[in-house]
Amino acid sequence: MTAADDSVREAIRAAADRLLEGIPLRSTGELTVVQLAAEAGVKRWMLTHKHRDLAEQFQARARALAGDSPPVTKLKMRISELEEANAQLKAADAERQELTDFYAQIINELSTELDRVTAERDELLGNVRSISLAPSRRAPD
Repeated sequence: MTAADDSVREAIRAAADRLLEGIPLRSTGELTVVQLAAEAGVKRWMLTHKHRDLAEQFQARARALAGDSPPVTKLKMRISELEEANAQLKAADAERQELTDFYAQIINELSTELDRVTAERDELLGNVRSISLAPSRRAPD
């Protein structure tokens, strides 16, 4: 092996370590041979033909991570957090809707009662005649 091959292999190993640790510098962070090549700054064929052993080692290490890279794991955790927050918001919204419906029913009942009381008052006041002020009490014209 030449010194150039050694530097390429070292770049590939360093790139694999960065990808597996979830700190990519030049790639998307996906645990694929294509992204390993991008991270290492080499052509893909270097991994699939010339340094196949490093590509296979990388793939084995990636499988050992249960298939998810650290960035994907972080995103899945964030999705779980957001789904939980969404469930809590939905529950709070349902509770508020129940209260709104309850308040609407109370307002309707109070409005009906007010209409009834107002009608009774108007009926009672309909029999009342205003009394004119006595002439001595009238305001001068």
